[in-house]
Amino acid sequence: MALERLGSGQLRLLGLVGLLGVAVGVIGWGGFNTAMEATNRMEFCVSCHEMRDNVYEEYKKTVHYQNASGVRAVCSDCHVPRDWTAKMIRKVQASKELYHWALGSIDSKEKFEAKRHELARHEWDRMRASDSRECRNCHSFEAMDFHKQSAKAASAMADAKKVGKTCIDCHKGIAHTFPDVAAGHRQTFKELSAAAKTLALKTGDTVHALTSLGIYLDQPAAGTAADAEAADGEIAAATPVKLLAVEDGFVKVEIVGWQREGSEETLFARRGKRITRATLSEAAVARVEALGAVTDPETEQVWTEARLVAWTRAGGYVAKEDTLWAYGARMYDDNCSLCHTLHAPGSYTANDWIGKLNAMTRLTTLDGEEIGFLRTYLQSHAKDVVGTAP
Repeated sequence: MALERLGSGQLRLLGLVGLLGVAVGVIGWGGFNTAMEATNRMEFCVSCHEMRDNVYEEYKKTVHYQNASGVRAVCSDCHVPRDWTAKMIRKVQASKELYHWALGSIDSKEKFEAKRHELARHEWDRMRASDSRECRNCHSFEAMDFHKQSAKAASAMADAKKVGKTCIDCHKGIAHTFPDVAAGHRQTFKELSAAAKTLALKTGDTVHALTSLGIYLDQPAAGTAADAEAADGEIAAATPVKLLAVEDGFVKVEIVGWQREGSEETLFARRGKRITRATLSEAAVARVEALGAVTDPETEQVWTEARLVAWTRAGGYVAKEDTLWAYGARMYDDNCSLCHTLHAPGSYTANDWIGKLNAMTRLTTLDGEEIGFLRTYLQSHAKDVVGTAP
């Protein structure tokens, strides 16, 4: 009825306004979409020197840049979703990169390398959360001809498909230099070591070994280096000890643990659980004081709580156990999330963790000391340890 009262001129004007609105909307939307797509072009991605001088140079040496098929995956193919909603969310998230660009957070090679692992982790986590969605735009198990792959690759792909692994679980570093995943926790260890050298050690305190330390039944002479070959055993990293005396760069400590009948050369943190606290020479075993024996009803093994008093060098202890566990958690996260999501330490028993870690050691760059500490960290947080009595 309202339209019937309008004159023809008014109707034409209303129509023109409507058409103008549609045109403005189309042009505006087209302009917005064009601008957004322009930010997906590789030229835009490498327009700042942070990207051009670092990841772009690495990418140009990979199969994603140049290959026999002549198919090139540009930055946005791997880092920006194609779905419009997911794309918009990603663009909003990525806007904080402009903030860090303005701050100069990675405006030098040194700054970039210091942040490389952290930046990589953000992308790995994002890709894992989306089931490697961007990878699957071009790659899929269904399209693979396993007969054209090497036997090793075909077997790995078949296993990955069977257990539900996602692309990024195994293909990190495929387009960019792989970060030094150990750098972070090794820097933490360096800082802890510096703090340990200045820690005030007082008689009666309980402290925790930062690293494995040689033990000596008799106090070494002042100023000696305490030759490890002459040691009467060693305590493992994270072992708690009570300080009985502090003299001339050495500390007299009390070590308490459990001995298993037939394996008296090892002190364990708990009976029935192979969490090593100290390894002892024959002479040290002879000095051990038995505090009481218990027979395990399941295995009928006899476990004896034991006490040993010995000397170690000073400068290798931390005051708080939580400090060590924070270091262990970072080591575990940095090194053991590369091929799969992390299993919580409480997923396995203390003894199960020995085999689990032994199977994975070859896939890391951790040295023997680091592996030993990581094992103790995982065992000390195992499902049959946390919240249970020794």
